[in-house]
Amino acid sequence: MRHRHGAGPMNPRLAAAKALAAVLSGKASLNSSLPTQLDKVEVRDRGLTQDLAFGTARWQPRLSALAAKLLQKPFKAADADVEALLLVGLYQLFYSRIPAHAAIGETVGCADKLKKPWAKGLLNAVLRNAQRDGEALLIDLEQDPVVRTAHPRWLQKALKAAWPEQWEAICAANNAHPPMILRVNRRHNSRDQYLELLNTAGLQASACTFSQDGIVLAEPCDVRSLPGFAEGWISVQDEAAQLAADLLELAPGQRVLDACCAPGGKTCHLLEVQPQLSGVVAVDLEAKRLVRVRENLDRLGLDAELIAADARETAQWWDGKPFQRILLDAPCSATGVI
Repeated sequence: MRHRHGAGPMNPRLAAAKALAAVLSGKASLNSSLPTQLDKVEVRDRGLTQDLAFGTARWQPRLSALAAKLLQKPFKAADADVEALLLVGLYQLFYSRIPAHAAIGETVGCADKLKKPWAKGLLNAVLRNAQRDGEALLIDLEQDPVVRTAHPRWLQKALKAAWPEQWEAICAANNAHPPMILRVNRRHNSRDQYLELLNTAGLQASACTFSQDGIVLAEPCDVRSLPGFAEGWISVQDEAAQLAADLLELAPGQRVLDACCAPGGKTCHLLEVQPQLSGVVAVDLEAKRLVRVRENLDRLGLDAELIAADARETAQWWDGKPFQRILLDAPCSATGVI
């Protein structure tokens, strides 16, 4: 992997913190800020970076409340990067299997890259205090439903109104770590064949309920340990996302548009499901997000026409040739799939 200007790969903790800082500052969503940071870490560290970013975001109400108890004063708006790095450190201490000494040492070490000399001492002191007193503080803080459930008050209110008896169970389910789901590339193996390969490799897995290409792993793992990952035999994709390709009822000769295509999971699945499409045009608003789409296509040995544009502004990108199928996975609040 090459890095700009000869710089080495970024520490996954710093990459996660930079992505989260944009969220804390109200400048971006995590889905839009994280891909840029993922490009700066080693490929083998992308999984850890994603876990740190999404895990910290998932537990942010609890982690922020704990940080407020441990800090003498709140961070300034200009120091959202330090705040995010602290939250990443707290997430590692309380919600990961990373040893405490590594979580603290690596996180504090990242402060040097922020060019804020004062941050290193602050992070070290707060994280060590959290290691010592954090569990007791969290017990006290859990009197607040926002802290206890890690859901904002407005969402709690909506859940209570809709499911007054089940809302806390729903919050708990939302906070559960999602399973690792694979999508088998039909061009290489059937699902049953790949399940046999996983069994031979000592990886426990079972077929998904709804997706005919989906496999759920009993335990998440490094994708490099999956048989044929580098060769494009499988991809990681949520089961719900896998349903789109079959719902389109693709047929040979069709031309398909995938609008809002990044990071490209569905784009690739379309081509796997129906190899005889006349073509797939994949559009996304941000050119930098298309880099990940191209990476996925290349790994799977597939090809599509990638266009950076606003899909709504057809005069800017459409060649006038009709599409027989259009897939639009539009950006949304995603509160139904937290």
